[in-house]
Amino acid sequence: MINKITIILITLFFFQFTLSISVNYNNNNYIFDGHLSLEEQQQSSSSSSSSSSSSSSSDAPLQPPPCGDLSVCLFTEINYEGITFEYSIYSGKVDLPYLIRNNVTSFIANADVCFITYDPYMTQQIYNGEFLSNYAIVFGDVVQTLAPGFCKDLPKQF
Repeated sequence: MINKITIILITLFFFQFTLSISVNYNNNNYIFDGHLSLEEQQQSSSSSSSSSSSSSSSDAPLQPPPCGDLSVCLFTEINYEGITFEYSIYSGKVDLPYLIRNNVTSFIANADVCFITYDPYMTQQIYNGEFLSNYAIVFGDVVQTLAPGFCKDLPKQF
């Protein structure tokens, strides 16, 4: 009986884990387990610079693109551009991939999460429904880890 329950729990955990792996597409580039080839990075930067020069300017506030339920979408460029990383709260505490770490320039939050940096240890609470198109000037250049929920509920040196 215990073996059947254990197998069922492991199967459910594996299924949930595979659904929460952060894979997001932006300009045909993707991050899977934090890896993006140098060629894809160069293509991304050249295509985003050509697309930004051809776009027209507007005084209207920029509306964020869609982001999954109970997720936070992080972007490496202002105005929700560049490489994207989608974090699901079901993933638990996650260290950001090296391409995103210390390089969060805009974000969309569809869940309460805590942005964490370690040197020095600082946290910033992000609430469900928040979004910023230029976050680097606030805290984005030092974000290293995400944790679900509220910062006040984390241990002092998570």
